[in-house]
Amino acid sequence: MADIKIGEPFGMEASALANIDFDLSIKRILNDVKTDFIYAPHLNLIYSRAADALKAAVIEDIKAGQFAPGIPLSIEVPKSFRIPVESTKRLGPAYSRPGSILLPKDRVLYQALADKSTDVIGKALDGTRSFSHQLAEDGSAAMFIPTRTCWNDLQNSLATNTQVETVNYVLKIDIANYFGSINLHTLINVLNDSGFQKAYSSRLEALLTSFTGERSSRGILQGVYSSDLFGNFYMAPIDRILKDMGVPSSRYVDDLYIFVDSVDHADRILRDLIPALRSYDLSLNENKCKIMPKNVLHAMEPDLDSLFQAAVEEIAAQIDDEDFDADYGFQSEWESEDDEDGEGSEEDEEATPIELAATISLFNSLDQYPGQEENVERFCLPLFSKAGSDHAVDHVKDAFRKRPAMAQIYSSYLAKFLYDSDLRAFVGSLVADAALADWQKMWTVAALMQAPDPTDDEVKIVLDIARDGTRHDALRAVAAYFVGRFGDHARRQSLRALYPQVSNYVQVAIYATSRFWQGVERANAKATWAGHGPLHSLLTIAMKK
Repeated sequence: MADIKIGEPFGMEASALANIDFDLSIKRILNDVKTDFIYAPHLNLIYSRAADALKAAVIEDIKAGQFAPGIPLSIEVPKSFRIPVESTKRLGPAYSRPGSILLPKDRVLYQALADKSTDVIGKALDGTRSFSHQLAEDGSAAMFIPTRTCWNDLQNSLATNTQVETVNYVLKIDIANYFGSINLHTLINVLNDSGFQKAYSSRLEALLTSFTGERSSRGILQGVYSSDLFGNFYMAPIDRILKDMGVPSSRYVDDLYIFVDSVDHADRILRDLIPALRSYDLSLNENKCKIMPKNVLHAMEPDLDSLFQAAVEEIAAQIDDEDFDADYGFQSEWESEDDEDGEGSEEDEEATPIELAATISLFNSLDQYPGQEENVERFCLPLFSKAGSDHAVDHVKDAFRKRPAMAQIYSSYLAKFLYDSDLRAFVGSLVADAALADWQKMWTVAALMQAPDPTDDEVKIVLDIARDGTRHDALRAVAAYFVGRFGDHARRQSLRALYPQVSNYVQVAIYATSRFWQGVERANAKATWAGHGPLHSLLTIAMKK
């Protein structure tokens, strides 16, 4: 087959296509969507209920040489790091990064190509230096071993390297705009050099380039397994450079720790390392790089480390390792309610009995460790949620507007307790708060979707969001889904009137809610909208089940 022309539809050799396990890819996507930056229940319905049809559609396009990647849906996601306000203790504005999801066919192929690359990537990564996103066993629904295990491996490596007598300092390096700076051509070349088949790498390059939207050769989207894999792999040559220098190092994605005997030694390393990074189109984040005495690395918060360790041991004894990572750590599972009756009350669910004494002690220490609040919250809140503990509700209510980066985890936690009228009123106030960023507001609407019997006043507030053309499509789609699911006939009439005015992505969300409608209204939605595009067709199949 001729070389792939970037921007044009493509196919794949039959032998290469036959060796792709699309069932595995969809299984991994269903696991990955739990922590997506964008809540998309209408797309998740396709993965869970129309997997066979989705796989067949991808294969059909590839066999016909007509696979045409689309543009990701991206939204600005607040980062934890804030702009400092000088001479005050006030938290300044949050930086942001783009968080993205792909449309189903693109995501399936992207995941499939990532799956095919794991053999060569696994061999290329130096497990004594690289600790993030370590690959799980072949065939596992989770592409990587638990985050907790990876993070503990990093901490063990840091401890081991700082114990070396000749090591006196640690040079900590952070890469500026790492995912946005990755050179796609360089990534593909390094993959090819590592033994990745051209039949797959050329299609991966076409996908990645199309995802940039402007046919750029820079940047991979953030927020999906495949990008985590390739993002970790892109730094593998830097690990080897440091190994060739004879310098110990430990890396977690783009956070790099280099162990040196003196400040002058660090200077000599940087003279070679900075040009090497530049050759991969990477540069240092000067505000986050530093040199510290080795004893500082593990002496910053020893008491907090002890509290964390006690909580880890407490939970590890009660929860399977796979569930352990899905429910806590540096990411939080968002549980979407997909029952046909529309009931989402946590009162009707049985909480998992978990002993939380050590976890509560850790959480109660928050005020003692300024700057560590979000790390503690990310650990504790999903566990409180799993156990049905409202221990942190008042804290989260107070912190919600102060910490925009935590909106997804905060909303997921509060959603468990919306049978409480005061808390429900608070979440309703967040939904109506014009000061919240669209990403924050999206998760508040998703939380309200878990409440029992949303009121018409709540539906009206959310309908206004769906109608607001200045809002991001990710938010408008969730708002439209809410209205279509919980609104009465008049509200659904308003939604049908809105349908021609919105993007295909929002239209699909509206169509997906027709499965909650009755009789003629549901049949009319199918007759009118089912043929409006590939996603509509897949949804029609999903809604038959």
